Amino acid sequence: MIKLYKQASLLFRQALLLLLLPATLGVQAQVSISPQKAAAGDTVTISFDPGKSTAAPGAGPFFVDFNYSNFYEFPSRMAMQQEGEIWRLRFKLPAYANFSCFTIADKDKKFVQQASDSSQYEIYVYKQGKLIAGNYLGKSYSVPVQDKTSDHILATQEHYLKKELSLYPDNYEAQLRLIVLQMKNAGPAQQERLLQKGLAVVEQKFRSNPLFEGNLNKVTMGYLILGQNQKVDSIRQVVIDEFPNKKIGIAYRLNKLFREQDSTAVVAKIGQLLGLKTADNEAAYGSAYDYLFTYYVRHGDSVQAKKYLPLITRWEQDPYKWRAYNQYVQLLLDHKLMLQEASKLNLYLLDSVAAYPVSLIRYFPETGYLVAHDPARADKIAAVKAEIIANQGLILAQLNQPEAARDWFTKSIPTLKSAALLRAVAMQYQQWNDPNSAIPALEAAYRYAPFDAATRELLDKAIIKNGTDNAAERQAYFSKLDKQWKQAYYKEFQNIIGSTPFPEDISIVDMDKKPLLKTELKDKIVIIDFWATWCKPCIASFPYLHQVYKKYADDPQVKFVVLNSGSGNSWDDAYKWAKANPEFDFTFYYNQDKKLSSKLDITSIPTTLILDKKGNIRFRKVGFEGEKLLQSLDAMIEYLKELED
Repeated sequence: MIKLYKQASLLFRQALLLLLLPATLGVQAQVSISPQKAAAGDTVTISFDPGKSTAAPGAGPFFVDFNYSNFYEFPSRMAMQQEGEIWRLRFKLPAYANFSCFTIADKDKKFVQQASDSSQYEIYVYKQGKLIAGNYLGKSYSVPVQDKTSDHILATQEHYLKKELSLYPDNYEAQLRLIVLQMKNAGPAQQERLLQKGLAVVEQKFRSNPLFEGNLNKVTMGYLILGQNQKVDSIRQVVIDEFPNKKIGIAYRLNKLFREQDSTAVVAKIGQLLGLKTADNEAAYGSAYDYLFTYYVRHGDSVQAKKYLPLITRWEQDPYKWRAYNQYVQLLLDHKLMLQEASKLNLYLLDSVAAYPVSLIRYFPETGYLVAHDPARADKIAAVKAEIIANQGLILAQLNQPEAARDWFTKSIPTLKSAALLRAVAMQYQQWNDPNSAIPALEAAYRYAPFDAATRELLDKAIIKNGTDNAAERQAYFSKLDKQWKQAYYKEFQNIIGSTPFPEDISIVDMDKKPLLKTELKDKIVIIDFWATWCKPCIASFPYLHQVYKKYADDPQVKFVVLNSGSGNSWDDAYKWAKANPEFDFTFYYNQDKKLSSKLDITSIPTTLILDKKGNIRFRKVGFEGEKLLQSLDAMIEYLKELED
């Protein structure tokens, strides 16, 4: 048995060597990366010679697609520049960078250049000629991305985790990831031993610096990696018990306190904790001031609320503060309290709107806060700016300054996309007995939230009051508005629509274990929603998905396949969840093909694929969209219907 294991191990190492050879020997002909040992701050140049590739003569432009990297500030797709016959991309390696992998492709990804059939081009990061920590850890993460159909993914990941630990034996994350991988192929007794080993690693990390929040975040991450989510609260209780009056202990005590339902009791207990305030732990009380401010505003006590507003608006340059300030303005406006203060804070937000955090933010000690690249950032900032402007108009209306309020409304409505704020503006116009101004605001609100019953009812009443009381005319009116909001989506769809064939060989069953046949999908627009019982964003999207499903439930041209991905779930898991949640009456399915996600390039869930009647994947939606799913998915279905006609 030992001999057979050694032979298998040798064969795997030989296969791994063959896997790596194309990435090192074949690269020079078509793609080069310089410098060979790039360090943080270096300018990296990626060069591509299409003449030595299978690209068609004169093809281009070409793009570098980073399929795994931690270059948060960069887009995942970067355009190359043509220099004679060669295409190049130059960029400066971020201070926090480590391993990344990429391919080179044309605009529509019909041509893709990679190192081999099972590997991509790779950048490792060095310091003074030595590989820095985290490169092989990153490489291990990239394995499923680089070689999606391999039967040796876990073994290859384990290989690189061991390489990481051979260079950096104290790499905490690599230690835990290796333990989790080893647990996958272990028996129950060995799994328990490995789990205890992992818990000991986390305990050691905790004890190394129990008062530093960054270290405690890593402890939390460690428990999550090991699947021991329940221990997150227990370790926080250890901090509370051992360090009750330290900064981190106070912060955890407050977080625990805020979970209590009796807000009056919470306020009393906050008062007791404030008695423990010192120069060393004062920074932990920011959340307490926030709670007290909110509490007193909701109870209409402006005297007490005013005491805490200065304390919660004196923060350091934390990008999240802008979002908090916006919430304070909305809170004061909703309760019609301290409106002068709300106006000043709102105008401060308007002056600083460019710093508003609309994208993912990371924090690194070397660089401070970094905002991730977001191609839609300018549009998102414009939307936030419109909301701030609308709020200023609503505040001034409450301050009995109607003319000034109207000016702010006029500025906001053309770019305002918040249905709730548009309704609020319209209702203010109605209070001023100005239906001619209220209707355009309600029409805009309807275009952004046509599934919202309250918005439709308000608009329906407004047009009736304005003289359109015939039922047929009102139906035609709403049909015209529906066409308008869908046309805006249709223009966007022209830029994002794809045409990738859905695999012929599927292994999908329903909750009666009856196979889903390809003939059931033929000549239908098919919505395939990938989910799992453990995926909270997936479950959170179901109410919105269900609304769209109900609209098309009787439409023979449309079929919904709500598909448990099979990742971390068995058929029994899917069956039990579906039975326990009968409010969702769409048909649930279970994926039996463990390679389907790889075939479809699905790396996270929820992911929704929209297929046309010919079985081509035309649209792909990734992540939780909330209420936005209603319109975008509905518009995609209608767009594909029109495309087929």
